[in-house]
Amino acid sequence: MKQARLRSRLVLGFAIVTIPLVVLVLWNNVYATRVVHSQVAQSNQNLLTMYMNDMDQVLEEIENYLYKTSEQNQNLISLSQYDKDSWEYYLSKTKTVDDLYLNTNYYGAADMLFAYSSRYDDLFTAPQQSVSYAKKQAIQDRLKNVLHQEGEDSPFYMKWNIVELNGEYALVRIVNTNYRSFIGAWVDLARLIQPLQAVNGHNGSKAFLVSEAGKPITPLDAATEQELNKENLKPHLAEGIASYNIVKLEKPYLLVAKRSRLAPMDLILLLPERSLLERLPYFQTLVYWVPVVAFVLLILYLIFLQRSIVRPIHNLIKGMRKIRTGDLSVRLDDSRLFEFSTIKETFNAMAEQIEHLKIDIYEEQIRTQKAELKHLQAQIHPHFFMNSLNIVYHLAQIGKYDIIQSLAHHLVRYFRYATRTQVSVLTVKEEMEHIYHYLSIQKYRFPEALEFHLDTDPSLEDCEIPPLIVQPLVENAMVHGFTMSSGEPFRIRVRVYPAEDGPDADLWIEVEDNGKGFAEGNIPELSERVHASQPDDGGHIGLWNVVNRCRLFFKTGVRMQFEAAQPRGARVRIRLPRQKTAKKAVTA
Repeated sequence: MKQARLRSRLVLGFAIVTIPLVVLVLWNNVYATRVVHSQVAQSNQNLLTMYMNDMDQVLEEIENYLYKTSEQNQNLISLSQYDKDSWEYYLSKTKTVDDLYLNTNYYGAADMLFAYSSRYDDLFTAPQQSVSYAKKQAIQDRLKNVLHQEGEDSPFYMKWNIVELNGEYALVRIVNTNYRSFIGAWVDLARLIQPLQAVNGHNGSKAFLVSEAGKPITPLDAATEQELNKENLKPHLAEGIASYNIVKLEKPYLLVAKRSRLAPMDLILLLPERSLLERLPYFQTLVYWVPVVAFVLLILYLIFLQRSIVRPIHNLIKGMRKIRTGDLSVRLDDSRLFEFSTIKETFNAMAEQIEHLKIDIYEEQIRTQKAELKHLQAQIHPHFFMNSLNIVYHLAQIGKYDIIQSLAHHLVRYFRYATRTQVSVLTVKEEMEHIYHYLSIQKYRFPEALEFHLDTDPSLEDCEIPPLIVQPLVENAMVHGFTMSSGEPFRIRVRVYPAEDGPDADLWIEVEDNGKGFAEGNIPELSERVHASQPDDGGHIGLWNVVNRCRLFFKTGVRMQFEAAQPRGARVRIRLPRQKTAKKAVTA
């Protein structure tokens, strides 16, 4: 299971505390807003109900008058029973008009009462005194158009209907006497809604009537009417909706509606939400900013934790990892917190102690390695010296004094190099010259059976290496690979070449022969012995010594490779970092 981080735990704890608080504040804000909306809507719903009931009562009284007159007024019924030129028709017409004018005083909400004879297409009107002559004529023309369009059995005569006249709207109620005569009333909606003018405009509220389709049918200011034309009010007028709705015109409004019982219209009241909630919007804005402020505080809190706690812990972990990889120079920075200052002091002291301990161990290893090198040199001297004297003796017997001189020269150079026990660093060129002398001496032992070739890249001659690195590889080839049974000379080739292109590439030291080669399956075992942490008693101590001394000198993981040469023989390679001498570095 993946371990949790300190930062994630801190963020989680902060979120567990702040998120419920923010949610609670937001929910409280929404709940308070809904309560205010509901209370205001209920109060204004009662007001609209009262006004709509008054309008319905007026319309109901007018409707009752129309029904009563259509059933009981014989003058109205007989309008279409007599000839148009008869005295009886004239008398009926006169009494009907007188009756209409008389009732205009009782039904002041009706702008015009009228009677109509479909047989003679006569329309008799009794307008209110406030109706101008021009408007009277316009109403008469509109009524005739309506009466001509509708048949005597049309549903139009069964209810109140909304009629448009020059951009204004009115309610028309016509009752059929079933004797080819009609009586009706024209109610101007703008005048009908006048009692609500006290409400309309107060604190930006707007009261108006709309048709069943949601279209305003009473006068409104141009801006509001334009906004309402964009907003579909019909869904807000459907049965079963909530007691209020929020509509967004140029600004949010609370919409309360009340439907008429008699006419196909609704009374609507729009109340500006801002004025209803008074200073609650400021509180709403404040509440909406709470999550933003909380988020900013969280970021600042995380930055504080990052600098005060997380970063010191991260630096501590980073320092531990560097120490684990061997970098003991790492030190922790100062911290303002007492606890981390104590940790810093303890960690730095520990790292310093480990570094000193490692230096002591390293120096001890160097001393041990030097002792091993001296022991190796001491082992080389007697053995090789005895063989060399034996060669000189045989050459002296046969009188080969010129060869003895050459051999003595190589021996002097060879032993001068091998006995420099105080030197810990030499160049590749010096090492290769030593190998040249060594193989030249061996050539005198096996003049017909040994051939050698030395190849060094000129750019690598000044590179520094520990002494006696190549000689154990060449000696191994002579000891384990030399054979004269193949019928051809034993050849040794020593190469020093760069590993890749570039001035800083590593170098390869390679020794290849055409001798016996490695036994089958012996290469992995040989590689494991050479790269072991301790030498194996089974042999190859010289190769292990080469690898171990190179590791101490270059402070890197040096690897030695063993391969089979083609068509036969063995190839041993060791890769070393390129390290120029101080003299070359200054010249470069």
